[in-house]
Amino acid sequence: MDAKTDALIEHLVLQGGIEIADINLETGETYYNITDKLKEIYPELYQDLEDQFKHHLFVLNKIGPKSMTWRIRN
Repeated sequence: MDAKTDALIEHLVLQGGIEIADINLETGETYYNITDKLKEIYPELYQDLEDQFKHHLFVLNKIGPKSMTWRIRN
């Protein structure tokens, strides 16, 4: 990421708009959860993320149910 993106993410974390959810120890990639406060802090980003989420749900709904096999690792 560039410095501008890093600064935005840091700002959003410090303001409570996003929360660190997990860090991939193999790649160092950080995963975030959005909070309702993001709607107040950065409404445009919140709306973009909400629109993307709704789009993905629509696509999954069109695909229909799929059969999945889950493996639980000990």
